[in-house]
Amino acid sequence: MKKGLILLFAALLILPACKKGNKEQLPVDFVWDRVVCEECKMALSDPHYSAQVIDPDGQPYYFDDIGCAILWLRRQPWRKKARTWVNDVNTKKWIDAEKANWTYGDPKTPMGYGFAATLKPVKKPMTYKTVKKWMYIGKTLVRENTAKHLGFESRSPAIVGPDYIREAGKSPIANIKKND
Repeated sequence: MKKGLILLFAALLILPACKKGNKEQLPVDFVWDRVVCEECKMALSDPHYSAQVIDPDGQPYYFDDIGCAILWLRRQPWRKKARTWVNDVNTKKWIDAEKANWTYGDPKTPMGYGFAATLKPVKKPMTYKTVKKWMYIGKTLVRENTAKHLGFESRSPAIVGPDYIREAGKSPIANIKKND
């Protein structure tokens, strides 16, 4: 009986210490290849490009690519109170997305968006705000890669839209009649 009371008392002392949470919204460790992206459901396996969003309560949400994090976070009502962490493409360490020097054009990003973050100085760095804006308007390598795949690599990605593709007869829906 005494042992039971001592264990109960010890548990009551330890339990509040475990309940501290993550009020500082710091990145949370996880096991690579065992966690999936909230947006695309791909496993997080590349520690050069992944991201995590920490909600106001300290709950982490994991992403294989910053593009996925940005698209997912945009739909969350608490998005302005969230903190976003990304892997430094050079060191693989977690860095605050707001403090990173962003580059565009990296062909190795998991989802092909092309954004990479680092704390090292880079030529013509982008801000996180610009990265988010480009994601919102679709200015990513995905569009350029699609244009190359369809044979429009000599054209600017900005003009390779659905109308241009349809006019060129490259789209499978180009030959469908309106009555079909």
